Amino acid sequence: MNFAENINRMKQIITTLSLVFIISVHLNAQIAEIPFELKDDLILLKVNINDDHEYKTFIFDTGATSDLLDSTTADKLGLKANYKTDVSGASGAKSYDIILYQKLTLQNKIEIDSTHLVLTDLTRLKNKLERDFDGIIGYSLLKKYITKIDYENQKILLYNKIENIDTKGYKTINFKFENGIPIPQFDISITLRNGDTYTNKILFDSGAGLTLLINTPYNENHKLSKKAGKSLISKSENLHGESISEEIAIQSMNIRGYEFDEMVIGIAHDKEGVSSYENYLGLLGAKVISRFNIVLDYSTFTLYIKPNKAFSKSFTFPVSGIKLKQINGNILIDRAEETSSAYKKGIRKGDKLISINNDSSGDITVYRDLLTKENEKVCLTIINSEGKTKKIELKLKRLL
Repeated sequence: MNFAENINRMKQIITTLSLVFIISVHLNAQIAEIPFELKDDLILLKVNINDDHEYKTFIFDTGATSDLLDSTTADKLGLKANYKTDVSGASGAKSYDIILYQKLTLQNKIEIDSTHLVLTDLTRLKNKLERDFDGIIGYSLLKKYITKIDYENQKILLYNKIENIDTKGYKTINFKFENGIPIPQFDISITLRNGDTYTNKILFDSGAGLTLLINTPYNENHKLSKKAGKSLISKSENLHGESISEEIAIQSMNIRGYEFDEMVIGIAHDKEGVSSYENYLGLLGAKVISRFNIVLDYSTFTLYIKPNKAFSKSFTFPVSGIKLKQINGNILIDRAEETSSAYKKGIRKGDKLISINNDSSGDITVYRDLLTKENEKVCLTIINSEGKTKKIELKLKRLL
């Protein structure tokens, strides 16, 4: 082998070693990649509790300031509370049992050691999500790692340095923790259909299955529900019980230059909890957050956001006035809005739904989709409280 060949061979070796080094550094920079399931814009993770080898399902929630465990799951695992304390939530303070110094593990390698688990009955939230789950995790993970949430590919990536993440194309938002709430808080703007624009801070809550919930004082001070015109009153479940909210339609929402077109938002009527706090526009939820890929760096109070493929998707509007729920294999009317043609034609809460457009599959997902087809006609077959079978035809029009 001549001199030139030796030089070329050495260059090849150096190049190979350099690539190995770069790849090694890159792999070491990313601590973990955690897949998740996306259900109604909420993130569901697989978590091991202490040394139990059976995975439990947890909601990953930027609005969760404590790790929560369903009391039924705790009983099955033989976990007992150490003491009781008051915990504040969306609708006020409630007394909870606490289990001290527990371990949560994700992907068999990411450990949250010595966490204190708040025990609570998650039945209400399970019914709303229509899925069984065991707990909620958030701040304990976010404070430990720089966290990238890739909604498009349904995975969470954990890092120890922001320099190790490619944030090209992301917009930077500096946030704060205020009022003792370790949830990202920053300003956004909304514009009503009458052209009025309002700007104030929100709580960035990926565990709330909604677009935006306006805080009670903000609505009272600015009279948003009156200026919005038409509204619908609805009830929703949260950790502490039932919450009454009002739905209105807005013209647009602006998040640091990223603008969404018209959508339905909620207005809270809570007298306690974070929805009753002064000087907040409200709570930004998963139906908006999930339209971005995001990076959360709690060490520098920085959020990075980048629109994903769901960004330009139209938001759904109420057009049927009907909400469905499934109990023991039966599809029931859970709500019939009094201003809707469905209510005027005799559909009531508790009626049993047999079919829509001759589809008697009993698939609630299919039925819900059929009831969102704006300007189309649907034919429902129901059995009412008196046991009478009725066929009712509806024209699906926007109620807001």
